[in-house]
Amino acid sequence: MSGKRTISLPKRVAFTLAAVALAWLCVETGMLVNLWLRPWVGESDHLFLYGPHPYLAYAPIPNRVGRLRHRSFNSLGLRGREVMVGKPADTIRIICLGGSTTYSDGATTDSTTYPARMERLLGERYRDAPFRIEVINAGVQSYNSLESLIYFQTRLLDLSPDIAICHHGINDCRFMLEMPNFQSDYSHARRTFAVPPPRWWEYSPFLAWWFARESITNPYYPARFVNLNVLIVTIPSIAADPRKGRRGEVEPEMIATFERNTRNFIYVARANGVIPVLSTQSNLDDTPVGGRWIRSIERLNKVTRDIAASESVGMIDIAQLMPWNPVDYYDPSHLRDTPSGLGRQAQIFAQGLINMRAIEQAWERRHEKKSEARGQK
Repeated sequence: MSGKRTISLPKRVAFTLAAVALAWLCVETGMLVNLWLRPWVGESDHLFLYGPHPYLAYAPIPNRVGRLRHRSFNSLGLRGREVMVGKPADTIRIICLGGSTTYSDGATTDSTTYPARMERLLGERYRDAPFRIEVINAGVQSYNSLESLIYFQTRLLDLSPDIAICHHGINDCRFMLEMPNFQSDYSHARRTFAVPPPRWWEYSPFLAWWFARESITNPYYPARFVNLNVLIVTIPSIAADPRKGRRGEVEPEMIATFERNTRNFIYVARANGVIPVLSTQSNLDDTPVGGRWIRSIERLNKVTRDIAASESVGMIDIAQLMPWNPVDYYDPSHLRDTPSGLGRQAQIFAQGLINMRAIEQAWERRHEKKSEARGQK
């Protein structure tokens, strides 16, 4: 009879489970070490750079630098270098409002956005003037005309701008064309920024690596491409696939909403001593597939031109001066980081301000205020 001891079935099961658990722990630990040594870098920084806001649904998070380190928000949540809240006495401050086309999605660094390029161009043009030019990039990806208006009057006026440029139309069109049940406050389309919590199995580095690398809820390997609109619209499926959305044309009440927002921007600016400037927007001509977008953009651009004329406001007609072309634009509305792309946009905006003498007017107003203040003493 053999003297070998037999191991009972319960013990075998226990040993097997212990071995599996130890192996799993080793795998998980190895994946965490790999993550630490080779951090996952995604092309999209939306999950990291933006957060919820009580009035705007979402806003930039101050003091954040993108994972690729080519875009950042300063302590005021503005793209680019630090800005003093108190404006120096010798400074003409220009604020650029808009969505991703102002933010300059295609810029490879903060210093190659259109506002940053424009600051250098204007600085050279007025290098012998008794003032310096400061251009602030207040563009926020996906903001529409209403959100920029709220942003302007609740945050940006604190910076005492002399000139404010409003560059809008495309994001308003998206809400009008794609999202059903239009509301003039855009509540039919906009919701507060929110990232859903990870699913239980996504807390495992191993499972997350193999099965959730494209999931926006993955805490270890965030999705490389995240559509910001998926996080901030009421019907994310439409943001992911616009073909699922509304198919009608832009209607009169939609146009009236954009017109009201644009006029209110002018009124708020003027009431606070700011020179308002409007701009049209360029977009790919989609006539071959129905032309809904190009017709809508043209209607909003016409509203912008008409308001500029009726309110005697300076206007930079980027749609006419820099129409869409496949060389300078890398998608239906965004410019490449090239001299003929964002560089050309900066030149057009800078020259527009020069032609309308907006900077000279701002400086003259500064002296008039000083004279009035001295006269009251």
